[in-house]
Amino acid sequence: MINTRILEQRLGWRGNGQESGDDQPESRPIRHESVLQGRVRHAPGRGRGGPRRADIEATWAALPAIAPSTDDMAGDRRRGLAPFDRNGAAAAALDQLRTQLLRVTRENGWRRVGVTAPARGGGCSFVAAGLAASVARLNYIRVLLMDMDLSEPGLARLLRIESGTPISDLLVGAAPVETWMMRVGDNLALGLGGEPVAGAADLVQNPDMILGLRAAIDALSPDLVIHDLPPLLTDPSAQALLPQLDAVLLVADGTRTQARDIIECERCLEGQVPLLGVILNKSEDTGNADRRLSRN
Repeated sequence: MINTRILEQRLGWRGNGQESGDDQPESRPIRHESVLQGRVRHAPGRGRGGPRRADIEATWAALPAIAPSTDDMAGDRRRGLAPFDRNGAAAAALDQLRTQLLRVTRENGWRRVGVTAPARGGGCSFVAAGLAASVARLNYIRVLLMDMDLSEPGLARLLRIESGTPISDLLVGAAPVETWMMRVGDNLALGLGGEPVAGAADLVQNPDMILGLRAAIDALSPDLVIHDLPPLLTDPSAQALLPQLDAVLLVADGTRTQARDIIECERCLEGQVPLLGVILNKSEDTGNADRRLSRN
């Protein structure tokens, strides 16, 4: 289950008026404000630029179509895709998150959103895929979901889709977009990684890779790009990718993420990219999770 409330509110250790002690994590003031929780200042919209409209339409049409819609994928018994199931336990929370996300990105002219977590295993890929599917159900919005966890790509496995072309081939310009990406319906594109990429932390800082990533996005010119990122605190390539993003969503594992992990992630993001908010995942998996988190 996904809870889209800010984690610090659930933990109860910030802004509660209590004196600091052993039960409260040490911290220093963080300038981040979770912009999903309130109004943000209007910013000029971003122009699409890039290829001409006819080229964009042709590129979308050229992508291999693997299903007519996310509902068809969710209903396929061979797949049983929980992230795409609009009747699943997380669907309502993801739809609520979609509403907040689209409002903020439109007001700020943002397009590239990263989804990350402090460590592996917290459900980051699930949230990224589920959010992309939720947005894609609005058929007037085109969304691109990209697996940017180069060292341990997991979206293809989660969605039970075979992806043969290494993502590194696309990012360095060795493969055209249509040979690596695929399409669900008319408005959801998937950029899935196959095998892990050696030296991922070095690759993501390569200027050719950065240009390749931007060219792939410009070729499709989607309204929203959701990047499934590696964990922020344990994979150096995550921080290297921050300059390519407009904003970040942080996924916390309700069974094991500690408050100090969230603080450390905030420090990593400060001055780099806005933090949209913290998503509490697996919040129902254990009755002791909140108490353990609030003590550490």
